[in-house]
Formats: sequence, structure tokens, C-alpha cells
Amino acid sequence: MMKQGFSLSISRRTITLVGLVLTTALVGACGSDNPTTTTPQPPRGILVLDGFIQPGLTFLGDTGTASTKLALGPSTEFDAGGFTLERDTVLAVSSRGAGDLLYITDVRASTFRRLQLPPRSNPSRARLFRGSNGQSLIAAALRDSSAIALVAVTGAGTPAITRIPNAGLCPTDMFQYDNATWVVDANANCKANYAVQGDVRLIRIPNTGTTRDTINVTGMRGSGASALVIGDVAYLSAGGDASFASFPYTLLATGSVARIDLRNRRVQLTRQMPAGSYGAGTKLGLDGFLYVSLYENLSAFAGRILKVRADDLSFVTNGATPFLDLKSAAGAAVNCGSGQADAFGRLHCIQNGTGSVTSLVVFSPAFQEVRRVLAGQGGVDMALRP
Repeated sequence: MMKQGFSLSISRRTITLVGLVLTTALVGACGSDNPTTTTPQPPRGILVLDGFIQPGLTFLGDTGTASTKLALGPSTEFDAGGFTLERDTVLAVSSRGAGDLLYITDVRASTFRRLQLPPRSNPSRARLFRGSNGQSLIAAALRDSSAIALVAVTGAGTPAITRIPNAGLCPTDMFQYDNATWVVDANANCKANYAVQGDVRLIRIPNTGTTRDTINVTGMRGSGASALVIGDVAYLSAGGDASFASFPYTLLATGSVARIDLRNRRVQLTRQMPAGSYGAGTKLGLDGFLYVSLYENLSAFAGRILKVRADDLSFVTNGATPFLDLKSAAGAAVNCGSGQADAFGRLHCIQNGTGSVTSLVVFSPAFQEVRRVLAGQGGVDMALRP
């Protein structure tokens, strides 16, 4: 992923990591301008994933400057562009170029375990699942195998891995709903060059029986598609399509976010990202709004954030453009990457500066910077512990 203050060659796989910013806590708020009925609480902590240079997790508190670092391995074995936080468990995967690995971190104990996924399977994302017998499982989307891996882990023993085959051309995410596994298919040639082949699809694979359903999300393009689920609604996001064969790069399609009615299996709304932008990494804020991280354009790769209402996917703006106008304490513009707001509406995001040194930056509900703390090096994603 392109970082501020860090230079590297551009590849389609590298850029598609914009779409891999993963969902954190899922809550039932609907993202309106009405105040919530419960008393907001500060997050229990903040996690920042350093995906390159010094791969690992940095743990921070809601106040102060203290932090702790959990190293996850060398960059040759860890290249995750994002992570999933569920019930104090962090899940991250490394692609085929870094060994097809699954990382399971216990946030409370600050320990992790590394497991081998099927070789050359090119995993995209992992989530906690529940087996038909109540067994705890970890699901991983295997892009190059067109399958979903179901990993059963018992103690320190060897994990047992089964597969759901024929899960799309390039499965990049999955979730469980109504006795079925739902697979987000990026519909891209992930085995070769990540070239987009068509619109993103959502495939319903029932736990029993053979009848499958496919929802085509018209106009949604991107090889890093993902989902987050709130009740009976899934929000799909994909970062768009572009050619990186030579500079200047060519944008073929902007990213988008879609609202899917799971009960009736239909697309309710689709919102395109601002013209010229690339990316659509989507998180659910603890205030009930969606926060979308993306690049403003394909020339400067300035990281920007959108605040989106969950009910109608409209943008909440505080300036002349759809992007949030974030200001430093001195009034200067601030660009940053992966972001999420807490229950008070305070946006937290990460920024990579000189030498890719990462800072966690916190903004007031008026989007003025109120806190900045070092958070490792090579940051690619963050999440709040609700």
C-alpha cells in the first residue's frame, strides 16, 4: 500500500490493499444525525497494524502516549494490508508472496499464533465463524483457490482445515447469515494480475442443500472487495479499477459502497466514491456512521476519509468537498489513512510520515486534531476496541 513518506514500486496487488482495510466491531446503530440513546463510552484501547518495515501490532490507550508492540514476524512472512478485530481476537493473513499464513492474536494476553494455510492459496481475509455443531472456526478467503477455508483450532494441536469449494472467481471476504456462508467475490483474475473481470458478486452458499444464490452488484469494481454486516444488512465495498502499467496511472472505475438487503437478497443502494478517487476501505464507526478510507487521486496518493450515513449512504461533509476537512492543531490540512470514529464521534486515523513512522491522530467531533501519538512504523490499518 502506498504510504506517505515511503516510496515503493506500484503493482496492482499493492494498490488493491486499499480495499483490504477491514471491519472492526459491528454495532446496530444506523448512522443518522440523531443522538444515540445509550451513554457513549471511550474505546477500551486502540490497535494499529504495522504491515511493513516492522510488521506487528501496536497497542495504545485512549489517552496518554504509552504503547506496546507485538512483533508478528519479518516482512518476508507478513504482508497483511489489514486485519479483523472480533471479540478481542485479531485475525490477519499473509498472501502467497509471504507464505499463505494465518495470524491469530489474543489482544488481552498480547500473544499470537501463526498457522499455515493451503500453499499458494493467496488468502485475503479471515473472520471468526461458528460450525454447525457450535464449534469455533476461522474462515479464510482463498483467492487463488476459489474457496473458503474453515480452520478448526484446538489448543496447541495441528489445525484441521476443510474447504467450501467453487466460491467465486476471487473470493476476498465472507460472513455467516441465516444458515449460509455468504462470499464476496471480487470477480478478478487474482491468480495472475488481479485484473477485474466484471462486477463484484455476493454468493450465498447454504449450509445444507446445493442451491446457491448470486447477487450481482452492478457497477461495483475492485479486486479488494469486502463486507461488513449489521443485522439484516451487508455493506459491500470495493476500491475501483485502474491500470498501473505506466505513469500517469489510468483510473478505470472509482470505488463504491453498496447496501445489501440480506433477507430479501437484493441491492438497495450503491454509492460511487468521488470522481477521480481510488479505494473504498470501509469501517463502521462506534458512532454508527461508515468511515471510508481512499486516495483522492492516482497522482499524489493523498489519503482521505469520507463519513457516510449508513441508512442512505450519503456523505457527511464539513468543507467544500465530500472528503472530511481534517485540521491540525495549527490549522493545517491533515491527510491520513485507515480511520474510525469512537462513540463520541472522535475520528481516529493513522498517518505515515518521514521514514514511514506511523502516528495515530485523533480529531474532535469538529475534526480538529486533539491528539497525536507514535504508533510504530509502516502502519496500514487501525481499529478501536469497543
